Amino acid sequence: MNVSEPGKNVNLRIDYISRSMIGNIPDLLIDLLEVAAYVYCADQRIARGSAMLTNFGEDWRRSLTFSIPVRHPEVWQRTDVQELLLDTLGFLSDDSYEFSFRKAEAPVQPRELYFPELLDAFQENDEVALFSGGVDSFAGAVDDIITLGKSVTLVGHYSSTKVRNVQEELIRDLKSRGYERRVSYVPVWVSNEVAKPVEFTQRTRSFLFACLGLVVAQMSGKNRFSFYENGVVSINPPLAGDVVGGRATRTTHPRVLRGLEALFSTLLDSDRVSRAARTKPSRCSA
Repeated sequence: MNVSEPGKNVNLRIDYISRSMIGNIPDLLIDLLEVAAYVYCADQRIARGSAMLTNFGEDWRRSLTFSIPVRHPEVWQRTDVQELLLDTLGFLSDDSYEFSFRKAEAPVQPRELYFPELLDAFQENDEVALFSGGVDSFAGAVDDIITLGKSVTLVGHYSSTKVRNVQEELIRDLKSRGYERRVSYVPVWVSNEVAKPVEFTQRTRSFLFACLGLVVAQMSGKNRFSFYENGVVSINPPLAGDVVGGRATRTTHPRVLRGLEALFSTLLDSDRVSRAARTKPSRCSA
């Protein structure tokens, strides 16, 4: 899989970001976006089990191996980062993972190419929230914007124009009711370009979504973002006798959220240490 030319077959694009915000995103988070895009797209390329209901869970668990060029291999190769990545993704999608990271010979893709529709200004908001266009995320947005009177940046992932159209229609309706100054929308396109998806459970989508939320929050100068989901579904109850473990979604399971929190905090701490080392004044003696 490849996010850049030649041979590009994974789309990764974040629209409607201001020019000033691009400078706030470190290369380490560009690495994270690419890792998340590869994981999400690979998830859809490898089928689970059989199409027959009786055999659906027979080969549910897959073994996925990734070798990824990154800008900061010294961070991604660290034991604590690898353990957090493997544990969080493994629990989220019920698969086994193996990652190897190597230094990109050249940046895989310049950061500017991920942000093609730059705006001269960007609305400063109180919160950043993930927005799929489903009932749960829309209810959370309505509660923040209307009930609590907050202004919110909504980050919407889509892999098809149909999904984006739903998100845009809901946001237009909010704005038409007098809330235009309280809502802004950042659409993000991540999808397979050449390979046709054969697996539609998309258990790793919440990992991708969370990574997108983190990046937009950091670009906005915030250290948190909101992730709305049905509270009962979040604790992963078995929906039926044969729908157990990862076959019942773990999108916002507490263990997943804690894993994401630990991974993101570790990466951001690493970036702060790296930037401090680069800007530390040198000393010499004679």
